[in-house]
Amino acid sequence: MGQAYQLTIEERVRIEEIQDSLIERYVALREAHHKDQNVCAREIETEINELRREIEEIKGWARSKPP
Repeated sequence: MGQAYQLTIEERVRIEEIQDSLIERYVALREAHHKDQNVCAREIETEINELRREIEEIKGWARSKPP
């Protein structure tokens, strides 16, 4: 995280969980591409985008908190 965020413990834990899920999804995406499973790859890409959006949402909450 490049900026200082006022994250709660729960927010930090959730971001770590999401990051772990992202790693799993990127591995699955690579495998789907390797096996030419394009429909599966698109579904995984959608999941990845949703997880990344959730991280940005959490960071947005942290930025909006008073110091």
